[in-house]
Amino acid sequence: MRTVYLDSIRNHQPTLDHVAWLGELGGQVRTVPTLPIRMIIADRTHAVLPLDTDDARAGAVVLTGAGTVTALSALFESIWTDATTLGTPSPIPPDQMTPQERAALELLTHGHTDESIAKRLGVSPRTARRIAADLLDRLDARSRFQAGVHAVQDGWLPASR
Repeated sequence: MRTVYLDSIRNHQPTLDHVAWLGELGGQVRTVPTLPIRMIIADRTHAVLPLDTDDARAGAVVLTGAGTVTALSALFESIWTDATTLGTPSPIPPDQMTPQERAALELLTHGHTDESIAKRLGVSPRTARRIAADLLDRLDARSRFQAGVHAVQDGWLPASR
């Protein structure tokens, strides 16, 4: 069994305990700053997806179509390849942003609110606000717009999108 969690689990002891248990049973766990969608794939024949990505309690759908499950499996493999093995420190790029900060900066450039960023990163809105404030401070910016401009000028983000 291979599982990809959000980086934020590194700060949540009950989840880390669960992950340790999975590891004892032979499971492998990696983490990423953000996930495009949460899903479960079983035997590459069934995929379980939430009906509402903002509210997992709304229910789920089970997909069995070979084309759809193959595409979702490819998405998982892509995410798995780029994910960091749990237990190893997250790599810090040359511009000194953690993967979580880089993901937050990308979300900021797309106009996401702190609440939306928090949901995507799996952190509290307060933590998302702190990450954004830290980025603005490090970029010497007084607004999110100015932070985006400085991020491009300083090479933290590519100039063309």
